[in-house]
Amino acid sequence: MPKPLTVPTLAEADAEYGSLSERYTALTNELAGISREAEELEADIRARRAPSIRPGVAELIGATVDLSLLERPKRLRELRQRAGDLEQAAEIIRRRRDDRLSAASLAACKATKAEYARRIGKFVDALQAAKAAYDAAEEVLDALEREGAQIGYMPPARSSFFAGAENGVTRYVSEAWGNSNV
Repeated sequence: MPKPLTVPTLAEADAEYGSLSERYTALTNELAGISREAEELEADIRARRAPSIRPGVAELIGATVDLSLLERPKRLRELRQRAGDLEQAAEIIRRRRDDRLSAASLAACKATKAEYARRIGKFVDALQAAKAAYDAAEEVLDALEREGAQIGYMPPARSSFFAGAENGVTRYVSEAWGNSNV
């Protein structure tokens, strides 16, 4: 059984791409947390209204005011500002990471090129063996036809992929060699 194929991730193949991906993930995770906190705070503001009198007035009349209720709008503004900053930073990092995609892809392809070539080589060998077997079977039909036999009594299993000089096997093998895959 062949060993399982392992290819490097784009982050493993290119350290800069990996760093940008990590940074993007960290930014979007923080943004998700900030967004959840802002939604919860907005719901709390709608559910529990702030007192209608200022804390100083409440103190003078002997009432108590939950000061944390008064701080919520300020906190919500801070959260929204942070969310905006995170969105902008994440978009910049995403664009930088996308710009790095070609270099990371090239590095990943280079790292696996030898294994790919080895496997294509095995496939080419198998195709050539199949073509030789097909040609041997065709010799029987050709010999019968040369003798004038009606080969319709022996249903042929002809394939355009293997038949003729410009067949699929020849084209595939030529392409594999031409692309330096073998």
